[in-house]
Amino acid sequence: MSRLKQVQSFIEYDLKNNYIIEPKNRFEAVRERVFDVIQTYNPGVIIKAGIGHGDLLLDLVKKFKSYIVVVEPSFTAIKDFIQSHSTDKDAQKIKFINGDLHDLPVDYYATDLLICIDYLDFFDSGKSINEFKRVLKFDGIFFIATVTLDSNDIDGIYDEFIKLISPLHNDYYVPEDITTLLELKEFKMIKTMRLNFKNNLQSRIDYFIKIFNSTSRENSTDFIKTHNEEFKKYLQMDDNYEIAEPYFIGVYMRGKPASV
Repeated sequence: MSRLKQVQSFIEYDLKNNYIIEPKNRFEAVRERVFDVIQTYNPGVIIKAGIGHGDLLLDLVKKFKSYIVVVEPSFTAIKDFIQSHSTDKDAQKIKFINGDLHDLPVDYYATDLLICIDYLDFFDSGKSINEFKRVLKFDGIFFIATVTLDSNDIDGIYDEFIKLISPLHNDYYVPEDITTLLELKEFKMIKTMRLNFKNNLQSRIDYFIKIFNSTSRENSTDFIKTHNEEFKKYLQMDDNYEIAEPYFIGVYMRGKPASV
């Protein structure tokens, strides 16, 4: 099975369970910041990278008059969303494109605002951001929301743990590195916010065991025990494996190319 097909299967599984992509415990915080960006910049065209859980997408089309396009890697996810909202006239305004975030089927400079929430974890972030830059108009806005590492976790202990339980995981960044990466891609930072949301490492292990045969409970729990002090320091882990997972929301403006 190709990696893209694995990603598609994962998306379809997670959208039914609402655990990794746009989970309920982060929904209000993310929606508030997305609404603030739209009200500030009044974008005519919005591209959303991925359907997500669907609730935010519906809220956007009901509240704002922007033309909304969703690029979703899973055709099944698109079909399920359309069927589930077949009687909703607002939902019918949304345009869906089945496509890979590494190669967006969107014209150059076609959008005013691009929203990416919780999808970069299982795509190559550099390739995806290049595509986001390509389709954004000059001075267009990029909204990103994603799990990160704690700024002091320079060895990437939490990153190693997620890679151990999820073969699709690429990399988490410390927040400062997200801004550096985007600045190298000619994005200017407008505002950022760091939050923490409760999660449980044992529940996360159990979740991925249901999806991937390669996920081992023994190896995963051994890793936590080996790095117990780091998990306590960076994620405030308690004795029940409850953590405060770092989360980053950023708003960036796509810069104009430097004059020759």
